[in-house]
Amino acid sequence: MKTPAKLTGDQRRAAILLAVRQVFAEKGFDGVTTRELAEAAGVSEALLFKHFPNKEAIYSAMQDSCCTDEDRELYERLQSLPPSASTLVLLVHYLVTRVVRDRPVEEEAAVIGRLMLRSLAGDGHFSRMLYRCAAEKWAPKVAACLKSAAREGKLVGKEGNANLGAWLAHHLAMAIMFHECPDDAVVAYGVSRRKLSEQAVRFILRGLGLKETVIDELYNPKALSLFE
Repeated sequence: MKTPAKLTGDQRRAAILLAVRQVFAEKGFDGVTTRELAEAAGVSEALLFKHFPNKEAIYSAMQDSCCTDEDRELYERLQSLPPSASTLVLLVHYLVTRVVRDRPVEEEAAVIGRLMLRSLAGDGHFSRMLYRCAAEKWAPKVAACLKSAAREGKLVGKEGNANLGAWLAHHLAMAIMFHECPDDAVVAYGVSRRKLSEQAVRFILRGLGLKETVIDELYNPKALSLFE
C-alpha cells in the first residue's frame, strides 16, 4: 500500500484555506477560535501558525482565495474590449450568466454565499473584498460603455448616473442568486434558470437605458456564449 504523498507548503496552505471557509461561514470572524480552524483543517495549531501568523491573516488569505484565476482572466478579457453598447451587452450577459444561470450548486459555492450573507449582515468586510474586482474593473467598464452608448445615440433619453447604474445591475443579479441559494428556492420564478438569466439581462439593459431596438440587435445569448 502506497503512503499518501506529502503535501507541499503551498498545497497545505491551499487546503487549510479551503477547509476554514465553512467554519468562518458558520461562526463569523469573531465567533471562531484558531483551535477550531486548525481542527477543521486537520492540522495542529502550531502548523496553522507556521503558514499564517494570526487569525486575521488566515481570514484575509481565505478572502483572496475566493477570487479564482478564471474570474481574473475573464475580467482582463472584458477590460480589453473597447467601450461600446455591444460591450455593455456582453458585460451584463457575463455578470448574469456567472451568478444566475451557471451558479454552481456544490458545497463550496454555497459556503461562499453564506460568507457573503453573514458579511452583509455584519461589518461587510468579506463582501467588500469579494466585490473588489467589480469595483476596480467591472463597474468602471460599464460606466464607460454607457457613456459610449450615449454618444452613439443608443440610449433612451439622457445618460443617467453611470456608476450607480452599474452597481444596480450588479445588485439585481446578486439578489436573484441569493434567493436561489436554498435547495428549495425562496421564489418560484416559473421559468428555467437559462430563461430567468435572459430575462434578467434584458431587464438590466432596459434599466441602464438601452433602446429596445438596440437590445434586440445586440443581445443574442447563443452568440455571446462563445465568449464565455
